[in-house]
Amino acid sequence: MSRGIAWLLVVLISVAAIVNLETTVFKSNKLLEEISKVRTDLFTLRSRVASLDSVVNDIRNQIEKSDDITKSVHFTRPTTSLEKVVLKVSVTFSEFTEGSQLFLNVIDENADVRSYELESENGVFTAMIELFPEETYHGQVRLRDGDKETLSKEFAISHDLYNIQHYQLLGHAWLLETDKIHYSIDLYTQYCRDEELRISEAVIKVVEGEDSRETLFLPLDNNSQELAKAV
Repeated sequence: MSRGIAWLLVVLISVAAIVNLETTVFKSNKLLEEISKVRTDLFTLRSRVASLDSVVNDIRNQIEKSDDITKSVHFTRPTTSLEKVVLKVSVTFSEFTEGSQLFLNVIDENADVRSYELESENGVFTAMIELFPEETYHGQVRLRDGDKETLSKEFAISHDLYNIQHYQLLGHAWLLETDKIHYSIDLYTQYCRDEELRISEAVIKVVEGEDSRETLFLPLDNNSQELAKAV
């Protein structure tokens, strides 16, 4: 085989390899785009379901309040932190005997009960309770009159009162090149109607080994956010 033919074969093989590489990269990028879209659609669906669950719980609580010893149960939020939320509970009663002891039972998802005594405050009975994000709670009012105890119906304590805004942080490559990879960091936040419980700022640090390469600031407007960086 002559040297000219040999070089021609080498060139043809190289061109074929480059074409195959470009085709593979193109298919990989299309697949990455489809995966990213599926992730976004899935998280959006979860957020909508969570919002509907909150509305359904509110309606259920209003219905279950009828024909009960309690007239109303109202919550306000004096303090909030990432670890816990303190709520002030105000309860009014349809009827009770003067001198009765009144308590609020807070029941967690493991059926553990914490009991708080309700104190009279300008005709309303109040207590301060602590709730932890990610937990699920129910409440029940307990009235003790001598040896007799009466329990109200259980009611759900809405997640909207104490649950810090849910979020999910995802990272994925969205473009492959021969010398670098374009990597996207996506921060998705679920619907949160309470401004006090919304995430107001996110800071992401890019670390290589023990060294910090870059600090990325992510502004939030309570919608899905995306920050793309080439690394």
